[in-house]
Amino acid sequence: MISRKFARRANFLFFLTLFLLGIIIIRVFSVQIVRGKFYRDEALSRLVLGELPPQRGSIRDRDGRILAEDVGVLSITAYLPQIDDLEEVVEELSRLLSLSPLELQEKFRSGQSWIEIADQAPLYLKEILGEKKLKGISWQEKPTRFYPQAPLFSNLLGFVGKDGRGLEGLEFAFDSYLSGKTGYSFYEKDALGREIPLTTKYLPPQNGNDLRLTVDSTIQFFVEEALDQAMERTKALGGVVIVNNPQNGDILALASRPSFDNRNFQAFPPESWKNLATNMVFEPGSTVKPLVMAAALEEEKTFLQDKFFCPGFIMVYNHRVRDIKAHGEEKLEDLLINSCNVGIITLAERLGKDKLFYYLKNFGLGEKCEVGLPGEEQGLLRPPREWSLLSIGAIPIGQEMMVTPLQLLRALSALANGGVVMQPRLVSEITSPRGEVVKSFPPSISGEVVSERTASLVLEMMEKAVREGTGKKAYIEGYRIAGKTGTGQKVGSHGRYDPHKFYSSFVGFFPVPEPRFGVIVVLDEPQGEYYGGDTAAPVFREIAQGIINYAGIMSNKAEVGLF
Repeated sequence: MISRKFARRANFLFFLTLFLLGIIIIRVFSVQIVRGKFYRDEALSRLVLGELPPQRGSIRDRDGRILAEDVGVLSITAYLPQIDDLEEVVEELSRLLSLSPLELQEKFRSGQSWIEIADQAPLYLKEILGEKKLKGISWQEKPTRFYPQAPLFSNLLGFVGKDGRGLEGLEFAFDSYLSGKTGYSFYEKDALGREIPLTTKYLPPQNGNDLRLTVDSTIQFFVEEALDQAMERTKALGGVVIVNNPQNGDILALASRPSFDNRNFQAFPPESWKNLATNMVFEPGSTVKPLVMAAALEEEKTFLQDKFFCPGFIMVYNHRVRDIKAHGEEKLEDLLINSCNVGIITLAERLGKDKLFYYLKNFGLGEKCEVGLPGEEQGLLRPPREWSLLSIGAIPIGQEMMVTPLQLLRALSALANGGVVMQPRLVSEITSPRGEVVKSFPPSISGEVVSERTASLVLEMMEKAVREGTGKKAYIEGYRIAGKTGTGQKVGSHGRYDPHKFYSSFVGFFPVPEPRFGVIVVLDEPQGEYYGGDTAAPVFREIAQGIINYAGIMSNKAEVGLF
């Protein structure tokens, strides 16, 4: 039998155990539930977490020349309570950072304890500051974006913000590839704030990928210099020049005005950050006429021996469409040489609106080029069901439609490439920091619109337009150049064409018969002379001459050169 004494002891121990267990449960509940947030915050306060910024990927041209990269700089700060001799600190920092003493003293009089002295100081100052041991002055190394060829390429590359994220241009469009992933370092500290040994751990950053572009820095220099001179000469509101290789779609240069300097983008109005090569739409005027000619030849609605008569106007429905003058009797090629509205509208009427729309659409008008630049406009090419009775007389001369400069260059480049439309290419590949190809963008065919024979015939007509017709100011002695001028009226605020505002353009290709270079020049509202042959063609000529010298193109033949 169990004695009463043993039973009492057993009961005592049982209830004591329950009591202690209850205390433990209450304590655990208090620590984890009631005061859980307090203790979590306390634990985290002992954990020091630091960000390790990744290095943003570089952007290079087709030859590997750096257009954008991250470089190291110093962020220098001052903690005022620790500074003993303020005059000495001001004197040293003024000399090292090339800042005026008055400017520094004003910073220190701000009333704040922590003061930012410099955000992007040269990296070599790190060693000097270490030797000086100025009390209260600290510094931290960090990456910043550097554009070694700026202001060249500014509208194309765009820029990044203080957080290292792309905000415009290719920096924005390819930010997910360029930016990389942030790393972290963390360690525990004791009650006195000292690092506890062996507690430091690292999660290393992942650096961004690199972009290799199709552009050529030397050709870009020719383009931007010529465009700047044209803007000054014509007082135009805006301008675009694009150079491509019609055979593979590579964009070799791209410039837009107004522009800015991406090293100091905040000093420029946001309107100047836009890239008008893809963000601007305009009525192309006569530059679409070679496309209409190609369509009529392909559909056998006209032949080389055909004759035309231009009295200076043509009636479309009940509306008189005027020409620049009465050209009289013309051969088929004269329609492009003289940029004859009457003859081209006649060809369009033979085609009919459905076929005309079919070919213009297949040439890529009214379709985005998808080269990766942000904010690209689609343009406008309405389907035939939305045309008016007058549209058959407006669309073939480049009215009632809207295109971007790059879109127009893509379309006409097909005539310089045997009738094949190439997808424009701006980025050739994306590579990892180890050099592995992450993504490639090989040349791509969008479609074959007309036969090689048709394209060759129209290109020959465009060559004569430069040698004998409206494009004479684009001609370079001894070189075979094909091109077409364009002058498009702008629509005013009243919804009608403004007789004093124009887009002037020229699109040219060389060396014929197998062009390796295509150039489009578009000027928005040039003052004084406004015909494309007078304003845009000379800009083309200047750029073409620079490329001819650079690429080693021999007179009247194409030597195997750089491209």
